[in-house]
Amino acid sequence: MRLVGSAITTAILILGFAAIAQQTGPGGAQPPAGSPPSEAPPANGSQPQVDESALRYFASQGDTRRVNAEIARLRALYPNWTPPSDLSQLSAGGGSAPPDPIIERLWNLYREDRIAEVRAAIAERQASDPNWKPPEELVTALQTVEARRRLVNASDSSQWQTVLSVATEAPGLLTCTNVDVLWRVAEAFARTDQPTRTRDVYTYLLTNCSNPAERLATLQKALTLLPEQQVADLLQFERRTGETPDDFSSIRDELARRRVERASLDSKTTASAEDLAAVERLIRNTNEAGPVLVLGWYNYHHGNPARALELFKTGLDRNGGAKAAEGYAMSLRALERLTEAEAFAYEWRERAPENMKIYLDIATALLGQDPPPRLDAQVVTRIVPAVTAQRFPDGAQALGWYSYNTQQIRTARDWFRTALGWRPEDEPAAYGLALSTQRLNERAAFNAVVAQWRGRSERIADLADGTNPASGRRSGPVQPRAEMDAVPRPAVPRQVTVERVELEQPLVRTEEGVRVRQTQARSTLGRSCAMTRNPAGLSGDAALTRGWCLMEINRPLEAVTAFDRAIATGSGRAREEAAYGKSLAYLRKNLTSEAAIAAAEAPQTRARQVELGASILTQRALAAYRDKRYVETLLALSERARLVPEQNDLLLIRGWSYFNLGRYKDAEQVFRAVQRTGHSEEASVGLNAIQEATGQVSQ
Repeated sequence: MRLVGSAITTAILILGFAAIAQQTGPGGAQPPAGSPPSEAPPANGSQPQVDESALRYFASQGDTRRVNAEIARLRALYPNWTPPSDLSQLSAGGGSAPPDPIIERLWNLYREDRIAEVRAAIAERQASDPNWKPPEELVTALQTVEARRRLVNASDSSQWQTVLSVATEAPGLLTCTNVDVLWRVAEAFARTDQPTRTRDVYTYLLTNCSNPAERLATLQKALTLLPEQQVADLLQFERRTGETPDDFSSIRDELARRRVERASLDSKTTASAEDLAAVERLIRNTNEAGPVLVLGWYNYHHGNPARALELFKTGLDRNGGAKAAEGYAMSLRALERLTEAEAFAYEWRERAPENMKIYLDIATALLGQDPPPRLDAQVVTRIVPAVTAQRFPDGAQALGWYSYNTQQIRTARDWFRTALGWRPEDEPAAYGLALSTQRLNERAAFNAVVAQWRGRSERIADLADGTNPASGRRSGPVQPRAEMDAVPRPAVPRQVTVERVELEQPLVRTEEGVRVRQTQARSTLGRSCAMTRNPAGLSGDAALTRGWCLMEINRPLEAVTAFDRAIATGSGRAREEAAYGKSLAYLRKNLTSEAAIAAAEAPQTRARQVELGASILTQRALAAYRDKRYVETLLALSERARLVPEQNDLLLIRGWSYFNLGRYKDAEQVFRAVQRTGHSEEASVGLNAIQEATGQVSQ
């Protein structure tokens, strides 16, 4: 009766496995489908009647592999049968009946895999002699070959239910002599969502089949179809002893690699030391990029970018491609080597979308450093088209701030507008546009930004209030210049000007080490320091000494040229000193943007970063105050206060900025704080001004 339904078919197939497993002999060979049932041994112990025609034919052809397989099959069918001790007797006839030429021809066609011709020859012979029957062994062999072909064709066409149906109808295929068929049946189970049955097939194979290469290949296939835990469970069948022991170490290493790979994507998941050691071993023993990238990403996401950088470099050397380049660029960024990262990422930006994304992110980070770096024109030139082509709003905003901080205000304005065009809700870009249009005195453009953002951005509202000092409010449109001039101003005492506040020297001007360097350099060079000289031919150390000497005689711009030479040719320590001196030189000329750029030309200690940052912000605050840009004054002072405590002279500037913005309560708090420190005269002037101004407003 023909079986119908996949569930019944699958169940019978598994039962077939159980029956086959019970019949399995040491070699794993099984009787083919259609073979007669095993016969009971003769009562007298004599040799059973066995059809040795196939064995005789294979021996006559010298086909040792098929002879051995046929012997194993006959032993499984007839346990009491003993093969001839001298196989040459089979090939010579050995006392048996002489071979039938027709049978010989049929077996020869079968051996050449000309199955259709075998079937045709059998039909032709039976047509001429209805009483003639082909050997049962040949019929069985033909059925097996034809079933295997149907199963393989179905497997190659992904017709998984057909694979299982054919296997059910021809269980004789499911033996260790047909390992490829077993693999295909296992895959059919997996593709029809029956992983447990897939595991059963592999278990049967590993329990009964002995070829080491096929056993290892079985686990390799299991890796692609089964959950990792089930694959790990199959490792228990490893045979460590005997003539052909297994070596499943490659499977264990692959499982370890997968566990590390999962941990490499999640910083909260830690791989075991054994698994990490296994991946390190894979890196040493192979030239593949895969294990290197896995360990590279693991180190990157677990706080070791220096090791990750080494691994990604190895991955690049092993043709790891775009993914290795992505990791290398990201590791450089994590190490704050942004200049290198930008140059490297630029070369790989077109290889994959991820590479373009990391390039844009690195370029944005490079532009957004504080203080802004001193970039070669070609760097900015290549960033601009990438940002534009990708319509990357963060990059446009970064270009805006870079331009703004390097005093390219019109360019900054254009980039902020571009960023808002690509992302209309970008508040930082709107703030940058407000600052830029205010600096350029573009009243209409400034008013438009304020009108759109006043209710959503406190700092944009503060800018608007700073533009109209008399309003004392945080709402309402910014007034045009003509109307502003007509508004009554607070009565500020005549003597309250920026010159009235006598500032302490910035931190860098009083630093003891700087004075020592300058004095030593002057004593070393003597009068030659004052002579104009091109430092191009000097060594790094000589140029550094000349730079400090020029600072001592107050020629800072000439000192910049000497410090540049030291940065270009000096050692790491000399470069650090030169970048520091160059920043101080620019600060002495009140060139704060240039000072900020110079500070980034070489790594500085944390103490110097704080020192230079505080000095730069001090001068920015003073410059903004002199230009009556009181909101910017307060912003710079607030940034500075995050680095170092605010001294009294700057507190007074803060107070007068609040006063000029009409924020009298804030100004009063500041002036009273200064008064409590003993500077009562200057604070009293401010408090009196507040009383006069509020009295006039209240009238």
